[in-house]
Amino acid sequence: MKIKRSSLIIACLVVLLLFAGWFAYRTLNNELTPPVETGFRDWFWQVRRFDLLAQVVLIFAGTLGIAALLPMEDYEQDG
Repeated sequence: MKIKRSSLIIACLVVLLLFAGWFAYRTLNNELTPPVETGFRDWFWQVRRFDLLAQVVLIFAGTLGIAALLPMEDYEQDG
């Protein structure tokens, strides 16, 4: 299976944008450590970042799985 160069460039750009967004989010929101007076369960339900991240990852994985199951169409160029 040969991967087109344009597809590889687009995939790399998407990964770079995801990491840039993650890095910007981490630097702008420094509340990732749980408060001392509450337990992990209370902190986890109050700061729903990890839950939201898990949902985004599962939805993205599901869409990639569905895309992998669909047949690829061959586009022929008329010359």
